[in-house]
Amino acid sequence: MWKSSAARTCLLCLAVALAGCSKGGKSEETGPAAGSEPVKLIVYSYSSGIQDSEFQKFFVEPIQKKYPNISMQLVSRNGDKNTPEQVIASGELPDLILTSNVYIGMFNNLGLGMDLSALAKKHNLSFDKFDPAGMAAIKQFGDKGEVYAVPFSMNYGMMVYNKDIFNKFGVPFPTDGMTWDQTIELAKKLTRKEDGVQYIGVDPDYPENVTRQYSLPYVDEKEEKPLMNTQGYKTAFSKLKAIYDIPGFIGEKNKFMYTTNGFFKDRILAMYPVWGDGVVGTFEDTANQGNPVNWDMVTYPAFEDRPGVGKPVDLHLMMLSPKSKHPEEAFRVIEALVSDEAQIAMNKTGRMTSLNNDSVKKTYASELKSFQGKNVQAVFKTKPAPIVKPTDYDLPFKQLIREGAKDMAQNNKDVNTVLREVQDKAEKAMLEVKKSK
Repeated sequence: MWKSSAARTCLLCLAVALAGCSKGGKSEETGPAAGSEPVKLIVYSYSSGIQDSEFQKFFVEPIQKKYPNISMQLVSRNGDKNTPEQVIASGELPDLILTSNVYIGMFNNLGLGMDLSALAKKHNLSFDKFDPAGMAAIKQFGDKGEVYAVPFSMNYGMMVYNKDIFNKFGVPFPTDGMTWDQTIELAKKLTRKEDGVQYIGVDPDYPENVTRQYSLPYVDEKEEKPLMNTQGYKTAFSKLKAIYDIPGFIGEKNKFMYTTNGFFKDRILAMYPVWGDGVVGTFEDTANQGNPVNWDMVTYPAFEDRPGVGKPVDLHLMMLSPKSKHPEEAFRVIEALVSDEAQIAMNKTGRMTSLNNDSVKKTYASELKSFQGKNVQAVFKTKPAPIVKPTDYDLPFKQLIREGAKDMAQNNKDVNTVLREVQDKAEKAMLEVKKSK
């Protein structure tokens, strides 16, 4: 998120919109006693992974059952539609925001972040009930102990694999606890052409999946210079380079990413390290359609010097707007959605619980047809990688990292050259941003 004229325009729109709101956004209502008055909450979803059907099942239905006077309207970011700027400019400010921990800072900068500590204390909601790593990711945005969000689910890393491809080539299945080097060696045995079909051993997907797992920041703590031509990035990019260099990996028209289509549609991808939320629905859809992939899962590959460490914390969470006209009702929604009952319902259908509760965790994916008989507990066998606090430079610098990985794959450039070029572009971009401030 660049601090540009667009951002300043957004903030101006926010100031104008907030001027017309009720002062302080405080309410005298204290809960069920106000239940006779209809309350409509606007819920804004931005990169939360919540689909309309999930919103209806996990949010609307249980809340209306418990609080009949509360209704909710979902407004979702969809490409260029319903951007934060557009939502703010419309004057229809959300009461609740569903998003990822990566975007807490962005919403705080837009004036849409509120410390929930007081409301949590009032309603006896203890933050200790949540996954510690998840809460640490949220609390890093509070310089004085503020807590700007409550998590309702956690994303997780796993490596899914196509058993048919392994069987076809007589290669043993992957196992829990594998490193990237072990995964790459296995991939070499599976990246081969058979009967005119080119099979791919492993696809690491976007390069930031690897760099974030290694807990690499884009800039230094003071945000004074980029940090992409470093030993850490060289270590991460060396894994990507080793995969790109496997004979047969680069396809026609210099294709070097195969992702979900390669695994689910074309079924040429043997191993796919991925976010769980990105594939759960597709596994279930193919199973219900009678065309399931013959698959299983193992732990996300780890770096050799960081055994047992998987993907970083990635939360789906709820924020409450400081200018909501119904803060009490909005917090009651938050409270209801993190109850054991609600969390078990989500957890059973593959949206992993945010609670630090082993009995709830054990119900994970138990209602999913496609997950029956799978190595489901693999998702709990790695520790989340330490997170790096997001900055305003992350999105544009992430794009530079992607361009560098593409250059390395398609033009056979070496790691040092690519990272030196990425660093140079980042330094120039940062200088332009600082000049515009």
